[in-house]
Amino acid sequence: MMTNKRGDIPYILGLVFLLAGVIYFFASNWPMLDRPVKIGLSLTLIIVSYAASALYKRSMTFQYLSNWWLLAAAIAFGVSVVLVGQMYNSHADSYVLFLIWLIPALLLALLTKYEPFYWLSLLLFELTIWQKLYPTGLWIEYSNWEELGIYASLIILHLTLFFLLKKISREKLAFVTLIIVQYCAVFLLNKHSLYDLFTAFHSTSLPFLLLHVLYIGFIVLFWRRFERERKHHPVEMAVHLLFFGFYVIYNVFFIFLFMFGEALFYIGFLLLIALFAFSIYFLQKFKKNTTKTDQKWSRYTYQFFVGILSFLGTIVALASLSSFIFLVFGFIDGIKYAYLLLGILCIGAGLLIKKTSFIVVRLTLQVTGIIFLFPFAFMMNETWAIWLITVAFAVMTAILFQKKEASLYYVALNVGLVAAVTMTISTYNLSWQSLSASLLVLGLLNAAVFFTLKQTHLGLLSYLLSLLYFLYLTFSDDLSVMLAIIYHLVFIVYLFIHLFQPRSESRIYRWSTWAALSVFLVWKYYEYIWDLLHKSLALFILSAIFFLLFFVWGRKHTEKARNILEWSWKPVLVILVLQLAFIGFTAWQKEQLLQNGQLVALKLEPLDPRSLLQGDYVQLNYEVHTKFFEKQDSLEGNIHVILEKSADSVHVNGKEVPIYKPKTFVSANEPATVNEQKITLQGKAKYGTLDLGIEHFFIPENTGQKWEDKNYALVRVAENGDAILETLVKK
Repeated sequence: MMTNKRGDIPYILGLVFLLAGVIYFFASNWPMLDRPVKIGLSLTLIIVSYAASALYKRSMTFQYLSNWWLLAAAIAFGVSVVLVGQMYNSHADSYVLFLIWLIPALLLALLTKYEPFYWLSLLLFELTIWQKLYPTGLWIEYSNWEELGIYASLIILHLTLFFLLKKISREKLAFVTLIIVQYCAVFLLNKHSLYDLFTAFHSTSLPFLLLHVLYIGFIVLFWRRFERERKHHPVEMAVHLLFFGFYVIYNVFFIFLFMFGEALFYIGFLLLIALFAFSIYFLQKFKKNTTKTDQKWSRYTYQFFVGILSFLGTIVALASLSSFIFLVFGFIDGIKYAYLLLGILCIGAGLLIKKTSFIVVRLTLQVTGIIFLFPFAFMMNETWAIWLITVAFAVMTAILFQKKEASLYYVALNVGLVAAVTMTISTYNLSWQSLSASLLVLGLLNAAVFFTLKQTHLGLLSYLLSLLYFLYLTFSDDLSVMLAIIYHLVFIVYLFIHLFQPRSESRIYRWSTWAALSVFLVWKYYEYIWDLLHKSLALFILSAIFFLLFFVWGRKHTEKARNILEWSWKPVLVILVLQLAFIGFTAWQKEQLLQNGQLVALKLEPLDPRSLLQGDYVQLNYEVHTKFFEKQDSLEGNIHVILEKSADSVHVNGKEVPIYKPKTFVSANEPATVNEQKITLQGKAKYGTLDLGIEHFFIPENTGQKWEDKNYALVRVAENGDAILETLVKK
């Protein structure tokens, strides 16, 4: 199936690089383009994307490309909204930005039933929520009652989404919402742990205690129903089991750490025995009840259960046995030999266990033993020690080659090789360029293992490791230009080989390949070595090459008959018109404020991070903020900041701009005042923080030094108190 569709890969890459290039280009904030040109380019991108979608929808051969371009149009609209925020210095990564982007994306999802729109909508929905709760650049501390209300609402909201998505057969999306439900629940309950509730009683203790009881009761009921009915998807079980494991481990260890201190080993050991007993009981019962009709369900349930219980068991074993080692040996020299002895004993005991129902015990002991050998090698602080355990891992990989456990030792072998090479270079004062060369060799060796054993678990693992090595080499910032080019080419060529000529039908294989490309593009966005502008030009060139490759080769090597859901162009056209109108009106509104608003100067102090999508910006802290923090009776909600004209001014472009000082803060119910002597700014006060909407100033990349000494902001203020940041100046 993948082979039949490999001709699509150039087109997908062409679109990906085109959109990435647009994002990079606008994020670079190139000063050679003025605001009208930027707006025109963004609107053109939206129109072209919709037009391409319309053209392909009429095609009898490549109709499926219509959905791809419609998705590109949705992303282009988001980029345009981001651009407007950048040009007019709105709040970086504001929840409003993602909310505006979400609305048409969700409408397109409902109209077309195209799954990527659902994924985009869920992503934007989550960004909207979390940016609203925890805005970029603001530190918000919620009270216990507020936190309880917020997270309880999030749990209910995402549970509702979970059931709705399952009802419309969007299971993968439903699982994501279930993960968020469990995250919210465990985060809230672990932050307000059972130990805290019983040792420090407060007004919210009873509600939180009730939540603990409800959570435990829910997990017990779910598990009993899961065992009995066998209707729930194994992923649901995996999510509940994993997060409940974190919940139990945290609360049990937290309680006994404060009650028994260094004797934590004992409760950890008891918890480990309980975990092993539960796994043995479940697997024995599971094997008896498995039938031929539910073999696929049983296989996935078994794999998830064993994997998660082994992971949790390893955490408990490491914590409890390490506690025991420190309890017995303290920090004396013999502790390293204790790690060696325990490592060998755990591995040996794990290998001696043969029963299928004891698989969790077997895996937990082996992983724990493998991990314990590394502290021994590092504490020895000798190169031979790390090479010794690396050779041991290589031998174990060879001995267990036919078994799945070989993967454990193969991962340990790769970790050992990296550690051994690094220590050797450090010990003998070799060039650190040799480390990158060694990583390249390890990547090539893993690639060779994959091509030789691609149908085995070890082969797939070696592919993931080779991707990791090659990807890491593109992150290095201390390489010569020639080496950097070589490593980038190695990664890109290797990635494209697997995209165009896939060697496996495994979903993990496909997903990891695309994930590596995504991580690469995201990293290059945040990497400061190469300008975003130059990166965008390179991406545009790559995009053109891949589009050309599709038209020359790709369309002859792809499936042309696809089941595409029909959708009407009329509502989509309405969405397009509304998008264009929104961007045009917003830009016009901001321009009016820039032209007609009263110009004032405000004192500030800058910082300079990079936005999620909008490029580099200066985060501003005004004198207004300082005065607000000093107030004893801080207001909440929408407020007006009364600024009074001072005798001082800032000289800008041949004219004097008066400096305004904060005088008082009042409720927004009072009318705004804008005149020569007093100015009113609209703001939002929440949890001791003040948001004026002018805290972020976007700058062209690599121009941070130019703005470091600016100590005043020039702000345009409208009659209703709306403000827009124009520029920064030095007095």
